[in-house]
Amino acid sequence: MASNATRVHPYYPRDLYIPGYVPNEMEVLEILSIFSFLLFVPAVILWVAMTKISRIREKPYTMRLRCVWFLITGIIHSSLELYFSLHRKTLAGEQTLLAQIWKEYSKGDSRYLMNDTFIVCMETITGFIDGPLSFLTLYAFLTGKPYRYVVQLMVCLCQLYGDVLYFMTEYKEDFIHGEMGHFLHFWVYFFFMNSIWIVIPFIFAIDSVRNLTKAQLVADFRISANKKRT
Repeated sequence: MASNATRVHPYYPRDLYIPGYVPNEMEVLEILSIFSFLLFVPAVILWVAMTKISRIREKPYTMRLRCVWFLITGIIHSSLELYFSLHRKTLAGEQTLLAQIWKEYSKGDSRYLMNDTFIVCMETITGFIDGPLSFLTLYAFLTGKPYRYVVQLMVCLCQLYGDVLYFMTEYKEDFIHGEMGHFLHFWVYFFFMNSIWIVIPFIFAIDSVRNLTKAQLVADFRISANKKRT
């Protein structure tokens, strides 16, 4: 009789050895609905709260969208990805919500159940650094701190670098850790959900460069004007 270590599982490659694997207790829709709700509630609360802040209320909706984005990324990095970093060795046999999310997502990329060296390093950095940086960026924009575009650029570059390497390492391994072409597992889980962390951080990185360049031009002009006076 098969042991937990050799039990049939839905992951690729099909002969993958996953010690202690236990199938999820919850259905896919239930898992995704609960986690989406847990992200939706704080996002709505923040959005409503920002309508009460005159400095934010007077700005375009893009400011609120920016703050909601960094709130959501902060929650995801500091909960889901930090959980993976701390529980990666026992993840396959756990039935917590976060463990079941990772086991479901791993149908698109089984490296999360393999203790893959790159994945462990990337998600550890994401959980311990990108998460706090996202919350710091949110705080900086809500309070109008002068360093807001600096921390925004920092977190965006971290996200971009990690996600590009994430795609590149799987490409170099010929996409063997999932069923290539599968609508949900490959296109939604692996491709779409990770592409978000390339497209949006890229937009905000450009935004940071534009604003920091503008600030530097102003500083250079003032320095030049002061020299002329003297």
